[in-house]
Amino acid sequence: MVPVRQALRHALRVAEVRVEGPGVVSVVMYGQHLAELRAEPGQFLRRRFLQRRLWYTALPFSLSAPVRGGTLRITVKALGGHSRRIRRLRPGTRVLATGPFGALTAARRTRPKVLLIAGGVGITPMRALFETLPGGPGDITLLYRAGAEEQLVLRAELEAIAAARQAGLHYLLGRSDDAHDPLAPRSLLTLVPDLVEHDVYLCGPPGMSDATRAALLRAGVPAGRVHSECFSF
Repeated sequence: MVPVRQALRHALRVAEVRVEGPGVVSVVMYGQHLAELRAEPGQFLRRRFLQRRLWYTALPFSLSAPVRGGTLRITVKALGGHSRRIRRLRPGTRVLATGPFGALTAARRTRPKVLLIAGGVGITPMRALFETLPGGPGDITLLYRAGAEEQLVLRAELEAIAAARQAGLHYLLGRSDDAHDPLAPRSLLTLVPDLVEHDVYLCGPPGMSDATRAALLRAGVPAGRVHSECFSF
């Protein structure tokens, strides 16, 4: 009954599907009373799009921007048949949503300085946090890991946020091997010399997230200051 009640209250519909990069699209939705969702940057909602071959499955998608007025946005990578079909959503399609869920929010923060680390589609919640986490010049830094430059998504938005906030933004590109690991402890400390003074928010594929968490601990970041979420579907 919760999705039905929320559907009636918020009347969510697809406004636009926008291509962000190879296999990646943003879905902008509009609705009513969206502030009542209390959806925070870093959280996700389970969404069911009422369109043929999509209506029967609800999947979790993170907000890739703060909820603003009557609109919210997710950014989706084609990792399976369901997410690939999202590219073909028609404007006006009704959306059932439940949530929000997840604790990767500003409430986890314990330190003035914050390091955000994103891998692949894990950039979606990190982009929302990059814009909204309170902080002055130099307090917020984002490391974005991708295999190649063309795999970076939401790049123009990230660079505009970094310029406006005087925040750090680094793209870590290329394959990892024994000679090159941009998320190894030494590499992290080179990019962020005062790393141990930061809270760290981490989001990416399971292998990358596990390896990066281990590297952060070896670099001296206390385990209680590493806040992580994995994308595995």
